[in-house]
Amino acid sequence: MTRSTSIGFVVGIALILLIGGLWLTFGPPVAWPGKLTLALQERHGEQVYSANCLSCHGGPTGGTIDDDPPRHNANGHTWHHPDCALRQMIREGSAGISEVRRSAVPMQPFKGSLSRDEIDAVLAYIRTMWMPWQQQAQATFTREMCFEGSA
Repeated sequence: MTRSTSIGFVVGIALILLIGGLWLTFGPPVAWPGKLTLALQERHGEQVYSANCLSCHGGPTGGTIDDDPPRHNANGHTWHHPDCALRQMIREGSAGISEVRRSAVPMQPFKGSLSRDEIDAVLAYIRTMWMPWQQQAQATFTREMCFEGSA
């Protein structure tokens, strides 16, 4: 075996291991663009969340369902709401929501400061804080309660 053949063999094995690892981590290659897009959206959402939401709502740890303002992690109740309601709350603040407790600290509206893409990125980031079953339940609520044009 020549040196160039050996190097080619090692590079080939390394490439196979890399693709196999990616496949195990992210699924089949046809899913990679969507997963990469989601990962980038979640990262952007974390940045927007840190700049606009973190000071009141806290991060992915701690908190309970009764916190005011609520935590958006698995211990909170954000996952109980469909995307269309969460978008409305972010856009309009608590003034646009009828179910807010009287004792709740009012939430400011972000209609003029966050774009639709930024709001969607924040929601994508918030979902990373939930348990898989909470993500599935919230996706079901969204499918059942959000209609074209209202999301």
